[in-house]
Amino acid sequence: MLAGALPLAVTLGLANGAVAQTATAPVGQIVGATDGDLLLYQGIPYAEPPIGKLRWAAPEPAGAFQQPFQANSAGNECVQKAIFWRPGKTASWTEDCLTLNVYAPASGGSNLPVFVGFHGGGSVNGAKTDWDPRELAAAGSVVVTINYRLGALGFLALPELNEESKDGQSSGNYGDLDKLEALRWVKKNISAFGGNPDRVTIAGQSAGARGVCYAVASPEAKGLFQAAVIESGRDCPSVSNAEAIKSGEKFVEAIGCTDDADRLACLRSKTPAEILDAQTKSKMTLATVYGGAAQPKPAMEAFRSGDFNRVPLIVGNTRDETRVFIYEANDLVDQPVDQAQWENEVKTRMGVKAEEAFVIYGEDAKKAPGLALGNLDAEQKYICPTSLAIEVLSKWTQVHAYEFADVTAPVRSYASVPSSFDLGVPHSAELPYIWGEDTVPDGLTPDQQKLAQTMRAFWLSLASPEGLKGPVEWPPYSGDAPNRIVFHEGGKTDIISDLDYRKNRHCELFSTAGK
Repeated sequence: MLAGALPLAVTLGLANGAVAQTATAPVGQIVGATDGDLLLYQGIPYAEPPIGKLRWAAPEPAGAFQQPFQANSAGNECVQKAIFWRPGKTASWTEDCLTLNVYAPASGGSNLPVFVGFHGGGSVNGAKTDWDPRELAAAGSVVVTINYRLGALGFLALPELNEESKDGQSSGNYGDLDKLEALRWVKKNISAFGGNPDRVTIAGQSAGARGVCYAVASPEAKGLFQAAVIESGRDCPSVSNAEAIKSGEKFVEAIGCTDDADRLACLRSKTPAEILDAQTKSKMTLATVYGGAAQPKPAMEAFRSGDFNRVPLIVGNTRDETRVFIYEANDLVDQPVDQAQWENEVKTRMGVKAEEAFVIYGEDAKKAPGLALGNLDAEQKYICPTSLAIEVLSKWTQVHAYEFADVTAPVRSYASVPSSFDLGVPHSAELPYIWGEDTVPDGLTPDQQKLAQTMRAFWLSLASPEGLKGPVEWPPYSGDAPNRIVFHEGGKTDIISDLDYRKNRHCELFSTAGK
């Protein structure tokens, strides 16, 4: 099949009137099916199963199919424990999980834009099926969602693993290397599904956004994508390989392999369940790791020097980000934050600036200590760092900054315990608007759909030769015009100055916090 040609339709009787569809790609024939107005191909392996010697190794490309691959099941989720914010999902102990889903318009087309999504979940939970991006595909795009290794299996660093790595110095980045391997698969095969391999946008939220940061900063990702979206990715934090090894040593001790002459053989003999238990017991640090050929330096250092993949970017955050985390850690599992806890937290975090923080968040604390802590936490950890990343990146490439502020956005369905304060517009609130309203039980209201259509239009146009387009104007951020768009309820928007935004979000307070 020629590059850019449409998938070959093979008519077979399937459930609910679906019709089988076969895409003939360089990797082989892949049999999916119609799903309403879409073609859906599920569970396609992009890398060899990371088991045996491939556990804690860079991903190996999946081999070509000798027989047509039946892409009719999403397949395994990567190894993880069950978590309350994924209702209906169970734990997984299956390492054979490096697969992707492809969604394409059933109406056909060639040279369509391609959108590749990296799910969030703190690098410890989540899967490609957490999102249902039918609206993105129906708008005229080929959408790919991927699984990648999580937890200790995705981010363990050790001296022995450094020695096994191709450059002899990097380990701890297996989950991020998986993302790059998936992008190589897309580059090679996506034209068989109608996608343009030279018009690929990568996008991620939360931990997935840090995966986007990794790719944007990675020399090995050059040419694999033409635009990128960082949703709630903060300032692309990462740890050094040396720091990750310290955490890795605690994991080795917790799992009982410290005294083995061959620690890797011991580690590779352990079951996924044992790995999950040791991961929890050791309180293992799970973060993007720099060091080695794929990520030689921290992302922000690469951004400051201009030594990164300079593609157009959308970067932003939700209005209230981590208020929901304060709720999850307190109201949901124990009791609301009280005044003593609030005061102790401020003194611990803010040091000599504690009194200033007490004044700034004093009115919030009178309403509810949890509200005050939620606002401080959101501004310190997400909102102000994101603004810094936007400023740094904009010196080298086109950046469009946003805040998602739809106060009507659906609250996560697990939030069954009443909160002692308003959760506002929390972390992940934008996901149904971009990644599919099927991700919330009752879908989106007509007014919410207006905003979703506006945002999807922008996201999908980012990699177009004509540049960002949508129903309203969204000027890029620059030093002379630090523009940020705010997405409000009902599809309303306004453009604000990011300098004013930083002032209103007390970013100066955190520039030397605790020092």
